[in-house]
Amino acid sequence: MSKKDRRRVLAQIWGTPTSHDIDMVDEGDQIVVFSNFRGIINWWMEIFKTYYPNIKCREKGDIIKIKPTMGVTIKLNKTTKLMRVSGKNHWPWFVDTFEKLLDIGNGDAIELPSDGASGVSENSVTRYLQLNKDDEEVQDLLDRIPEGGGIMHHEFIMRLWKSLLDDWFGVGGAVYIVTPRIDSERLFQVMLLMIRNKGTGFTVTLLTPAKQDGERFEKIMEKTKRRMKEVKTAQDSRLVSDIKLQWVLNTLQIQHEEFSTNFIAAHKDEEGEVLTTTAHFHKSHFHHQLKDNVCYNRLSAHDLRKNYLLPLNIGNNVF
Repeated sequence: MSKKDRRRVLAQIWGTPTSHDIDMVDEGDQIVVFSNFRGIINWWMEIFKTYYPNIKCREKGDIIKIKPTMGVTIKLNKTTKLMRVSGKNHWPWFVDTFEKLLDIGNGDAIELPSDGASGVSENSVTRYLQLNKDDEEVQDLLDRIPEGGGIMHHEFIMRLWKSLLDDWFGVGGAVYIVTPRIDSERLFQVMLLMIRNKGTGFTVTLLTPAKQDGERFEKIMEKTKRRMKEVKTAQDSRLVSDIKLQWVLNTLQIQHEEFSTNFIAAHKDEEGEVLTTTAHFHKSHFHHQLKDNVCYNRLSAHDLRKNYLLPLNIGNNVF
């Protein structure tokens, strides 16, 4: 299996909902799993004891050594909080078993109390997005839009755009981002919002032309990937690992059409929401002293699909 295929497999496993932020690196002869949650080693031990009731552990200094099956060795370091999975059978074991372990860890029965310090990656993503908000902020922002819509400042539109997407991803909605122009910064923010809300079951579709102002979308995507790899946390580590980036690329559905409208929308169950605006999702509108029309509506999922999505060939005509 190629490195790229292995990365796709690990990205799918990483997408499993977890009560604590984790990340993983494929080093070929071993897989390293890490987290900044203080109690992560105890959390792993509870999971292993649940999945392997008769498992035996050997502890020497800071290292806990476990052999769950033939050809697989797991070492947990209590100081660095790293898990190293190695051995001649480590890859098939990891692929067949690790997602089941994460499912156990996501159960209420053994979830450890939060110590107020979730994974550094999640916190860093939130800080980068400037999303330190309470549950009321989205509604507070929506309440500022005049009934029937109105002209709003670029900073307000940008804040509302991020907050609504974050809210929709957070509840596991089917999310749609439609714009004739999107730059790498906005695409980067969409990807970070996806990572921040991993595990909620959302879907996301980006509809944008294949070519924008003479620049092909593939070039915008390549710029975004480079940004994902270059941006660092306060600890000088990458904000987004290769596995998380691959998960985003696996999850984000991209369609190309020619059109000139801008909106973000979502539906869950039978309820839908849509924010329409004259602002492109681009620095030319979000980083300059511009004002644009904004209108927010709640509607049925049926009407959202019929009146907004199907005319742009998004989705299907079964509703």
